[in-house]
Amino acid sequence: MRIFTDAVQIKTLLENRFTDVLRFPEHFSDERFNLDTGRSYTVLRPFPVRGISTLENKPTTVLVLPSSGEYSRFSHLGSTHELKPEFCIKGNHNIQLNEIKIVEHPISLMSAFGLFLDFELDQPSFPTFDFCNEVYLEGIRDNLLPLGERPAFTVNRPFAALWDKGYCVVEPDDRNSLALTLDHQVSYPGSSVGNTRIVAEIDPPLYAYIASARTTAFRPGEEAEKFHQIGLAGGLKDYPFTLENVILLNEERIFNPREKFAHDGRNFEFIAHELIDVLAWIRFVEEEYKGRFTGKVTTFLFDHHKQIDVSQFVCDRETFSEIGIQYL
Repeated sequence: MRIFTDAVQIKTLLENRFTDVLRFPEHFSDERFNLDTGRSYTVLRPFPVRGISTLENKPTTVLVLPSSGEYSRFSHLGSTHELKPEFCIKGNHNIQLNEIKIVEHPISLMSAFGLFLDFELDQPSFPTFDFCNEVYLEGIRDNLLPLGERPAFTVNRPFAALWDKGYCVVEPDDRNSLALTLDHQVSYPGSSVGNTRIVAEIDPPLYAYIASARTTAFRPGEEAEKFHQIGLAGGLKDYPFTLENVILLNEERIFNPREKFAHDGRNFEFIAHELIDVLAWIRFVEEEYKGRFTGKVTTFLFDHHKQIDVSQFVCDRETFSEIGIQYL
């Protein structure tokens, strides 16, 4: 990862983005969770969520608990880890916190809603749910306790993290808008997704609507056809893949679209789940600096391992002090 702050370099990087920009339809909003973004919350009562652990393929229960410390905590078989990027491992295409895998979905929700939560797992990986984070929304509804102020903060100046092809640009909240804007683009062969760019301001009602967007399973050509037949027959035996818990697509077709995300001839579920994933790394930063990040984050080819890199950089206060954080 290379870091640069030169304004001309950043401008050149951003000028090369796709010019066709998507925005979510106005009705993509769930007013059940019109929370005060200036406050932090935890749950009043613990609640369980049950599923099949993604990497072990075993029945599992995740217990969601009220926050009990300065940082949110994740536990497995008596081993507890605070939500700090220094404990992350670059595992199997996910954000892994020591031995606990696939933490990106719950921490994304925590960032969008200002939640501080603890989790206890009886298997070391989170399940891949049929409706992604909707299972947590059911548990927190009418079950939230305000903790106090969630001050807004941003970066002092723009910076870009650059890899061979992908990048992440973080820009300050210069207008003091107290908003977080994600500008994310992807590039896939074919037309089912193709070159897609979405710009969205993340708030609880929007996130609550897109929270059920499923994980993507992109397979080329006839391979996707074979997976579709496996899904119709009940899924894989050694991995909890079904046509309910993933979006299956190839270059030209989405095999199992959901009507909820359809609008004006386009299905937004794929790009909605991309934003769930992209938001995840910001939670590490918010836990470290004890507030709500505002500003603009622009990303391309920004996978989970790159998210770990950026969160470790920003949360290293000594290294990051040259760019710095300001509270609004």
